[in-house]
Amino acid sequence: MFENHQLDVLPQHQQIVYKPLADKALLHAQLNWLLFYLPLTAILGAVCFFNQEFAALAQTSLLIGLPIILVLSLAYNVVSMRLKGIAMREHDIAYRKGVIWQQGTILPFSRVQHTEIHRGPLERKLGLASLRLYSAGGMSADLNISGLSHDDCKNIRQYIQKYTEARQVSNNTSNQAGDSVLATDESLNG
Repeated sequence: MFENHQLDVLPQHQQIVYKPLADKALLHAQLNWLLFYLPLTAILGAVCFFNQEFAALAQTSLLIGLPIILVLSLAYNVVSMRLKGIAMREHDIAYRKGVIWQQGTILPFSRVQHTEIHRGPLERKLGLASLRLYSAGGMSADLNISGLSHDDCKNIRQYIQKYTEARQVSNNTSNQAGDSVLATDESLNG
């Protein structure tokens, strides 16, 4: 029978001890930003080279603005990576992220339908991967954790699969016990 007792004391999720992401996660984030800014800078440089009128108007602001934006972006990545963390517990996984808008997500393993590990070329070179966890009824990943080592991703996925298999075996055993009790009740009433 289902019971739902009221809690007198709320559990404190702030007491979760988060493990930082992989060591090379910051390098991966910084390289991604640089791969965005370098082509942008090259395009703006080419526009300034071929359009002298635009160059006269924008050259000073571009020479000052782009380096400032680049440094601020790289500093933001450092702070962001330090605030990100993951915690594996017996029945769920917790992930926190965010600098300005902070977000904490706890996903019970019993809700996970499937997992995916994604690795781009830069992630493969750095030994990193992204883990995506999907729960029932969702088209997109409910939890996407990038910046983990590839080994950590494989270990987490394997733990979740074993947890799900053990839960299914437990449910099948209890269902079979329930079926035999029903059959006994029917035979007595019959």
